[in-house]
Amino acid sequence: MKLEYYLSIMNRIHNTQNGTTITRLTPAGCNIWVVTRNDRTIIVDTGISFDRSRIERALKRKGIIPEAVILTHTHFDHAGNAAWLQAEYGTGVVVQEAESAMLAAGDTPIPEGTYTFTRGMIGIGRKMQPAFRYDPCVAEHVFNDQFDLNRFGINGYVMHTPGHSPGGATVVIDDETVIVGDLVVGTMPGSPFPPFADDVTLLLNSWKKIIDTGYRPILPGHGRPISREELIKEYDKRK
Repeated sequence: MKLEYYLSIMNRIHNTQNGTTITRLTPAGCNIWVVTRNDRTIIVDTGISFDRSRIERALKRKGIIPEAVILTHTHFDHAGNAAWLQAEYGTGVVVQEAESAMLAAGDTPIPEGTYTFTRGMIGIGRKMQPAFRYDPCVAEHVFNDQFDLNRFGINGYVMHTPGHSPGGATVVIDDETVIVGDLVVGTMPGSPFPPFADDVTLLLNSWKKIIDTGYRPILPGHGRPISREELIKEYDKRK
């Protein structure tokens, strides 16, 4: 994809061919994606808890009242404000069943490192694990394989894509665009492969699932969008 296209997304907006708008709310530990169609809105991921005031200001400034929060996974930098959004806006929370108990406990298990330098960080991360706790949240919607978003006015669904974490989830909008959380990253130089993953084999299986859909662009939980071509190239190197 062209540089201008990447910039258009990171400058906060993408429109699908079916008329859904996907906006990046604000950097807040992770990319928080706002998905809107016909005045109905959901958000994907919630950022880190100490960025709550900035997130609240952004929501109020843009007049956003989300009907639902879709969690791509329940690590602290993605689920840190789920309980607050639930209480403040009456927002329904959607999570894959393998991580519903983690969300209810406000717990962040530390995944394994996938690069030499991140493998070396795991011991430190596990010692710091109590600092990664967040407000517990009991999700209204817990799914296994797939969850339909049409109940919230959004043409799309959520599918189970484990690998980075056991209950990893990908949001598919208009059979066109995918929001993948940390299954893919846009921050590593020269590679979309995430620096941390519970199970690399499952992760690559989930990549194949996304590649086979043909959907694009791929919107990650951190950094810039990833093209389908980039994902295929990296998958072919690692499979």
